[in-house]
Amino acid sequence: MEQDHKEIGRKLGLFSFSRSVPGTAYWWPKGNTLFNLIVNNLKAQLKNEGYEDINTPAIISAETLKKSGHYDNYFEKLFFTGNQKELKAPKWCLKPMNCPGGISIFNEDMRSYKDLPIKFSEVGTVYRYEQPGEVNGLLRTRALTIDDAHIFCTEEQIEAELIKLIDFIQDLYQFYGFKVIRVELSTRPEKSIGTDIQWEKAESGLVAALKDSKMDYKVNKGDGAFYGPKIDFHVKDSHGRSWQMGTIQLDFSTAERLEAFYVNVKGEKQNPVIIHRAILGSVERFIAVLLEHTGGEFPVWLSPIQATILPVSDKHLKYAQEVGKELGDIRFEIDERNESVGKKIRDAELQKIPYIIVVGAKEEKDNNLTLRSHSSKELKTLSVKEFVKTIERSK
Repeated sequence: MEQDHKEIGRKLGLFSFSRSVPGTAYWWPKGNTLFNLIVNNLKAQLKNEGYEDINTPAIISAETLKKSGHYDNYFEKLFFTGNQKELKAPKWCLKPMNCPGGISIFNEDMRSYKDLPIKFSEVGTVYRYEQPGEVNGLLRTRALTIDDAHIFCTEEQIEAELIKLIDFIQDLYQFYGFKVIRVELSTRPEKSIGTDIQWEKAESGLVAALKDSKMDYKVNKGDGAFYGPKIDFHVKDSHGRSWQMGTIQLDFSTAERLEAFYVNVKGEKQNPVIIHRAILGSVERFIAVLLEHTGGEFPVWLSPIQATILPVSDKHLKYAQEVGKELGDIRFEIDERNESVGKKIRDAELQKIPYIIVVGAKEEKDNNLTLRSHSSKELKTLSVKEFVKTIERSK
């Protein structure tokens, strides 16, 4: 049975929405933990792939967006900012994308061909005025967090970098349980920047990488970004629905427009090629799809609360707290409510918490705990150290 992510999020206490600020999410403690676990897992993998993590301002100058071409192409989605006087002739807006910020950092130093490829990754929030009828929970928001990266490279490095990205993206989706992945190649749109030669190079570069990766793909003519063609990745969820997730865009134009250079082997200034890519896409959207795909049942490593400790009565609360202190990095909570153990277990099941720990007089006397796994009626008696090892094995 299909479930709406908004309903799942409400039941699990992950996030909420407010009509006073439509198109934005309020992340509760458990939801924020989930959000950070996904982001931190990705960042750890990106570090191993040679990415450098950056963070750029939420405000960007309108002049920069005019140079890059985003001003004209995103004008209706821009949130302008400033005092009343400045808003009559706006100079700044909330950034609708992260790429100009990454290019600005690239431009702060003289780069050599020996330095390339340079990989800047940024999990940054961008702001786009989506129409009221388009806003939908976490699937379509006005404040969205993009796991962006910009790879500055030479033309000779394009194919190798693209193949690495395609493999990385497939592996990550499968890690989260998305087994069916579909790929689409979108070519030059009617409204675009750059020369015919640049677009031919970009499109042929993406095609070569897809063929080398032995990827079947569908061509969407005229559906590329205004600055370059793109590869879009779609996943199929447990309900058979297809969702567009990550994207790889090959850009020969923006570096020139924003005056990004490196010194080539001849000692001359040359514009790098920029590979724009997002793997999760919008982190908010990814979480929405993941919630509907799993029904909110996450593996132990991803569960915001990995264990709940249920004292049989108030007399056993102190021992429950002592058990909690021995759990180390395990994310746990203690259910201190004056309810029956049966009621607490049912509520923990509804919260889809992986492990339920019951402690009473017997457990306190024997210095151990009674353990029940999610959706299982089997009870086990074990020491706290044995339970910690159980968690470690299940990660």
